[in-house]
Amino acid sequence: MDLGGLKTGKMAEIKSAIELAMEKTKNLVIDSKEREEMAVKEIEDKVKAVIRRFTEEMIDHEDAAKELNKIQADSALKRTIIINNLVDQFDVHKENERLFALFHALEIDLPQTIRGEFEKLNEKFREEVGDREVAIQKRIKDILAGLDITGSAIEPNLDAWEEWHEEIKRTSNIFEKRIEELKDKVKASSKSI
Repeated sequence: MDLGGLKTGKMAEIKSAIELAMEKTKNLVIDSKEREEMAVKEIEDKVKAVIRRFTEEMIDHEDAAKELNKIQADSALKRTIIINNLVDQFDVHKENERLFALFHALEIDLPQTIRGEFEKLNEKFREEVGDREVAIQKRIKDILAGLDITGSAIEPNLDAWEEWHEEIKRTSNIFEKRIEELKDKVKASSKSI
């Protein structure tokens, strides 16, 4: 068996495939609009990668700011991309203080009214969830008392009750709509921030 011939044959196949690809793309020209779109996409991808590592707590706000500042791009465009991608991370289910810290480290100051609105929505969401939790726990205890299951050690496991999941979902939907409206407001004004 001639392995040398086999090796040469495979290399010829690979070479001809590469040559074919080169011939097919030889006359392709990228216009300036496509080139610009590709550049913006590349910046967005770099920004998203840093923000993902930041949100997954692989890096802190100072390291994230350093990495984001190193990205080579038009400063206004990069700033808008960073703001839009950071704002996308706001979530009523999470503490958003880390995001505010990154905005500050990047010297991007959200207007106090917008920051206040995000904070107020977070606070109101937690209050609403807390109120609903208390109400549902009372209903569950009442149901259990009707079944002669009582005592100070009875602590309802809310995760086992579908009613709790429905309440959280309903509450989340209300607050997430308001958060999305606020995100859109920030994105619309991102060039002036």
